[in-house]
Amino acid sequence: MIREIFLLQNPWRENQDYTFNLKKRDIFDTLLNNLDNELILGLIGSRQVGKSSLIYLLIEHLLKNKVSVNDIFYFNLDDLQLHSLFSSVPEFIQFMGTGNKRKYIFIDGIQRLSSPGLFLKEIFDLKRNLKIVYSGSSQLEVKAKTKEHLVGRGRVFTIHRLSFNEYLDFASPITRKEAVNQILLYGSYPAVAKEKPAINKKLRIKDVFQSYVQKDLVDFIQVKDIDKYNKFLIRVAMQSGNLLNIHSLSKSLGISRGHVEEYLNILEQTFISMRIYPFHKNYNKEITRTPKLYFLDLGLRNFILNNFNDLELRTDVGNLFETFYFTELIAQDHYGLKKINFWRTTNKTEIDFIVLSDERVEAIEVKWDDKKRPKSFYTIEKLYPGIKTRVVSIEDYFNSDNNLS
Repeated sequence: MIREIFLLQNPWRENQDYTFNLKKRDIFDTLLNNLDNELILGLIGSRQVGKSSLIYLLIEHLLKNKVSVNDIFYFNLDDLQLHSLFSSVPEFIQFMGTGNKRKYIFIDGIQRLSSPGLFLKEIFDLKRNLKIVYSGSSQLEVKAKTKEHLVGRGRVFTIHRLSFNEYLDFASPITRKEAVNQILLYGSYPAVAKEKPAINKKLRIKDVFQSYVQKDLVDFIQVKDIDKYNKFLIRVAMQSGNLLNIHSLSKSLGISRGHVEEYLNILEQTFISMRIYPFHKNYNKEITRTPKLYFLDLGLRNFILNNFNDLELRTDVGNLFETFYFTELIAQDHYGLKKINFWRTTNKTEIDFIVLSDERVEAIEVKWDDKKRPKSFYTIEKLYPGIKTRVVSIEDYFNSDNNLS
């Protein structure tokens, strides 16, 4: 039975003309650069963000480069009948077969195993010629189940929703202006980008949300009160892009501060939102101050708020564009080496983003339709000589000649 399921999941083994027909992602070359080393390669990210597609693209690359189908093994652990194979390392190794050629093992949905970290450690420590690539959709689950087992043995990449340039490719044919408008309303999940009618985009977003609630919250994290969590989501979605007032959330929802912190942690570890903290040279002071929270997909945010009104009818368009630019910043950071903060003084002088990368510090102000240099730039330049400053507006995305990375 396991062999039959395996062959169904690996159709290229029996069909030499099998075609994948998948769009390439920006992070793909980075993953390729890590395919030849000995480290276990982890792909984590939101459900339906494209982790499986990236695995298929890696398999396609191997096949095109004459790696034998007999040396490529793909397992989708959504099929529970495969789990018994992962309960015994000797049995798993036997399933791989003999031979000295390098074998590539792809494990999709590793969080479904009860002890994936220990399993991967034991496989890795055998020092066989194996390259393991796994995916996981809940950072909480993956971290909890791998923890210390993969220290020094693995390298993890976060797979984000589509970047702007990726969206242009996935949604083609489309103008740059249409792409910006669509992302601000419907977000940038790959399946959403490919849909044309607005109703189909909304239905795709609904599918993503229901999958998130059912599989991540109910099945894996086992959130007890989903109704209360959904009310929390609405309140947080309303605050997205603003300072996060935990006391206000606690009071309005009638739950303890501890519960709010727990829910915020779940929101971040399941790739729905991210907090950033005010820029300060003293890191200890930085993390104790009030953060800002951003939703990582505007389609999900708008779905939770039940607001897909056209941009010209909205009062939050500036906030939407700021959130969009934040998702661009993290999508371009494949190794997760950039540090992103915001800046706010006691007299409420603000700058949207302070980005630290390769010892370069840049202050970025995001404006919907205004390229005027803000006064806050003059203030921060006096405090931090040598800091770079930049204003980003919607027009920058309409102009293909601008480099916004």
